[in-house]
Amino acid sequence: MRKTRGFTVVELMITLLVLGVLVVMVVRIGDNVTANSRITGLINNFLADYSQAKLLASSENRYVAITFSADGRSYALAKQTDITDTTAWTPVKTVTPFSDRTFFDGGGVADFAINSTGEVRPLPIDLNAAPSGVTLNFYIRKGRGTAGEGVAYTRTIQILPYGGLKVEKK
Repeated sequence: MRKTRGFTVVELMITLLVLGVLVVMVVRIGDNVTANSRITGLINNFLADYSQAKLLASSENRYVAITFSADGRSYALAKQTDITDTTAWTPVKTVTPFSDRTFFDGGGVADFAINSTGEVRPLPIDLNAAPSGVTLNFYIRKGRGTAGEGVAYTRTIQILPYGGLKVEKK
């Protein structure tokens, strides 16, 4: 009769294979959770800035504009310099929260302004036109390369004509 004292090579290989699969799964899930929490934080920060713009517009009885950079990495808040002129703006703050993989859709985002009653109007402001809503797309790219690598997470914020918000996950 033969005595066995340990694992065979086949048993060790199977154990290493199972452990390898588990490690890969944990790493991928961790990346997804990190990306999801990053975009949720960006959305929350933008919504706080939007609320600040509405509050400033209401307290000073003037339009407050939110303008986006063309590259999709920052946005700025500005208030009307003179309440009778809708073309002169005073900067309030510029926000650059975006990382190398996180963007808003710079091509499809329109600059807009909010007035003291919460109406949303595109820039330049046409006081004769009805208020209109705005749709913003925030996304995180997969990987660290170019934008052609695809999108990992997308969130859409719809700002309704009279100041309401709707956040959607795509």
